[in-house]
Amino acid sequence: MNVKRNVVPRDIGDSPLCRALAVLFWGFTALIVWGPVVFLPVFSVAWGQPPTWMVPWVKVTLLQIGIGVAVLTPLYFAPGVERLAGSARFALLGPVAVAVALTVLFCVDLPGA
Repeated sequence: MNVKRNVVPRDIGDSPLCRALAVLFWGFTALIVWGPVVFLPVFSVAWGQPPTWMVPWVKVTLLQIGIGVAVLTPLYFAPGVERLAGSARFALLGPVAVAVALTVLFCVDLPGA
């Protein structure tokens, strides 16, 4: 009996579900990080208020980006994560990015808040 045993494994890391999860998590992270800096000035102009309170929010955004880069860069290049497909890697690191952004947002004491 001549059986062909060369079975190509499926790479489920590039599945549409991994891409959708990556877009979902990273979109939520972008909304948390950039939302106060982008949307609140628009509402401030719409309500006719001066945007003098913007400087603390810009500092929080820069802090979120800096801590996120400091936490996610070593995880991105970790040997176990580095072997994953690109979509799976971003889908795996997305919840970590959301957690870092929310932690910084809730732990920073804004003046006047």
